[in-house]
Amino acid sequence: MEEFFKVNPEKAAARSNIDSAMMGCLFFVFTLIWTLNPKEFSPAFVMQIAFAIPLLFVSSLAYAKVGYRKENKYWDQLGWYSNTIGNAFVLNVIGVLIFEEYPLIAFGYFGLIFILMLVYTIINIATNPLRIGEKIFKFFFFFAFIFLGGLIPLIF
Repeated sequence: MEEFFKVNPEKAAARSNIDSAMMGCLFFVFTLIWTLNPKEFSPAFVMQIAFAIPLLFVSSLAYAKVGYRKENKYWDQLGWYSNTIGNAFVLNVIGVLIFEEYPLIAFGYFGLIFILMLVYTIINIATNPLRIGEKIFKFFFFFAFIFLGGLIPLIF
């Protein structure tokens, strides 16, 4: 039986590079927001940008360890959790920002994320049915953060 989280050093290296690029973009956006006036943006928007930066930073560090540590299971899990939450925050920021001017487009945006991630999960399960539990868990974990940080601020 395969492990619930299967460590993949090549995938970890790619994610570390992506996290680094995203952090650079987030630093720029955060600096721009602060320069323009953070009070012009919703607290949910500012919080998620601010929190995404350390989450993606830790993800990058953890994934870097996967490549050269013999015992890398926990580093991979830390990388995955912090990466998933950080990416959800980045996606939420866009939806929350869109909502301020175009509420229907924002709900369509979140609906599209849901549909695309559902298709992604279905393909993952179809190509490796033994990992169905992992893939379903990962789908719902990701969507918990999309719901809490993206949809809840729009509804309330």
